[in-house]
Amino acid sequence: MDLTKNIDDVDLVFLDLETTGLDVIEGDAICEIGALKTRGRKISDRFQTLINPGKHIPHEVFLIHKISDDDVKDAPHFRDIVESLKAFINDCVVCAYNAEFDIGFITHESRRIQYQLSEIPALDILSMARKTIKLPGYKLDYTARYFNVDYSTGFHRAMNDAFIAFQVFYKLRDILRSRNFDILGEYLSLFGVNNAVFRLKEEPKIIAIKEAITKGINLKIRYFSYENTMEEEEVKPINFFQEHKHFYLWCQNLKNKSFRINVNRIFEIEIV
Repeated sequence: MDLTKNIDDVDLVFLDLETTGLDVIEGDAICEIGALKTRGRKISDRFQTLINPGKHIPHEVFLIHKISDDDVKDAPHFRDIVESLKAFINDCVVCAYNAEFDIGFITHESRRIQYQLSEIPALDILSMARKTIKLPGYKLDYTARYFNVDYSTGFHRAMNDAFIAFQVFYKLRDILRSRNFDILGEYLSLFGVNNAVFRLKEEPKIIAIKEAITKGINLKIRYFSYENTMEEEEVKPINFFQEHKHFYLWCQNLKNKSFRINVNRIFEIEIV
């Protein structure tokens, strides 16, 4: 996949799942998948199916998405549709609201049936919202209302939520485009799901930073600031460290201002 492309020239799949609960490790499973394939703002294909989760859907969960045991008793199991799902998302970037949840379920379900599913490049629309706009809360319905997105079909069915997420994504995309934020690789750096695809992209940046610190030389970096502006400047790297799942660079610019920045906000690094 060419990470230097404008994101508007890339096939994106907007994905949503309904499940029997929130904990895939404890045995919860997928009971519905909805997905839209798009390029730019045009929808080119759709994928929707109920899934037999192989377990009871609790009443409190039914009250949320209104999918019952009777609805899924004759539906295909995940193993029956995984090849079709893989073909649908192949060579695309998956976009989802709270993408780690959806990707986590798909990955775990695939492992459970011993199916080898390649790592999926994925963007988290929830992360985009949190880093782009100020809201008291960031549930999908909050962001949809903020952008006056049509949600008359309701929430908590997979295809409906995928379509709402698609609309929210492009509202956020319009804001980011106005800040010269266009390249697929930059979106994956800042909003990507922390999987093998994401880590492979981050590794060259980490190597360059460590080399500059070891040799005591400066770096020229282009980055997305915490004020959500694109910046470019020469810095002296002082320290490199990990906090929770994130890597940070502590540095000093030519005006002797020291600051730290999440490495995923750095898009280009050049050793001076």
